[in-house]
Amino acid sequence: MATLEGRSRLRSILNKAALVLPTAALSIILLYLVLWNLYYSFTNWSLFHSIPEFVGLLSYAQAMSTVFFRSSFVHSLELSGGLILVGNLMGMLLAGLLYFVRSSKLRTVYLSIFIAPLAISMAVNGVIWLWLYNLQIGIDWLLVRLSLPALPWLSSTSTAFPSMFIVAVWAYSGLAVLFYLGSFMGVDKSLIEAAKMDGVGTFKTFFRVLLPNSYQGVIVATALLFLFSFKIFSLPFVLSGGPTNVSLQTIVVYMYYLYTTEFFAQSTAIATLVTAIAAAVVIPFALLGLRRWVRRE
Repeated sequence: MATLEGRSRLRSILNKAALVLPTAALSIILLYLVLWNLYYSFTNWSLFHSIPEFVGLLSYAQAMSTVFFRSSFVHSLELSGGLILVGNLMGMLLAGLLYFVRSSKLRTVYLSIFIAPLAISMAVNGVIWLWLYNLQIGIDWLLVRLSLPALPWLSSTSTAFPSMFIVAVWAYSGLAVLFYLGSFMGVDKSLIEAAKMDGVGTFKTFFRVLLPNSYQGVIVATALLFLFSFKIFSLPFVLSGGPTNVSLQTIVVYMYYLYTTEFFAQSTAIATLVTAIAAAVVIPFALLGLRRWVRRE
């Protein structure tokens, strides 16, 4: 009996170790890279200074004093804020529609359509929309034949960023739909049945029962939409054709621009800033979600 208990305990320890050790190893590697990046952000490493020297916050000041930084940072904030707002609204509404689809198979088909852009590389999404925004054979071709005015899309500084925002919403809204639908499906069915027995319609059930009991979906969707939008790189890079288009430049594209021009310390300074902002936003959401989950348990 003692031997069986010993084997069971050993097996339990090995199973836990199999989960903990890879996570710990990856965490150590990630921490090392973050600290390495942080160290070089306090140096003057660049094409003109091949041997890095400690200069404190000088690289931060230089990287953040340019017009490129101001415009790219504003673009990243606008993109993140807009995507959180529009993505959450579309996620709620589309997930609500899917929840009330009676056929589970049909619901799965619709959900697959909504999340399909997530399965495609963002660079590929960018190329697809480059063709759609083409003035000769894209959306404008259809607009002209419908006797509607053609739009410049990516050809004008006033419409370039909104055009990129449309692509981002198309690509990432499915993520919100997925998590909101998961939250809706986790709502106690007795609450839905009670609402039906009280004669509450579908619209009121959605706003009075589903949404108030789906805060977990709000937390996860908001955090992920921010992460994906704030660190976006491939989409603006592909749509703009490079890292120097000020109209579409985001903070991560600006970081890449500094790296390609061999201002390595300034590039690591921007990378550190992006990491700090992402952590400052995501960690509170993670702790809030964990606290609610623990209380529910």
